[in-house]
Amino acid sequence: MPDRDPQTESPPLYFFPDRPVTETEARRMLTAGSPDERAKVISHLLRYAEWDDIWRYVSREEVRESFAELDLPESLRRAWARMLKIEAVLS
Repeated sequence: MPDRDPQTESPPLYFFPDRPVTETEARRMLTAGSPDERAKVISHLLRYAEWDDIWRYVSREEVRESFAELDLPESLRRAWARMLKIEAVLS
């Protein structure tokens, strides 16, 4: 693992409570990561991030496209499905 420079690295994002993830890492996972990495970031955004912060990282369409792979509690999945007008809620 390469050494991290604390002077240039962004602080960990608050919506990753289980492990420190920087903005650089989150954006890399969203743009160049595996489908599992993308789903993990989007899941954390929908679970823990404030409303405006969610849309700084992903679009509604990106959430819709990844929805079936997201790790969300069933009640939160249903709520997001309603908000995003997703017809079939996949469990």
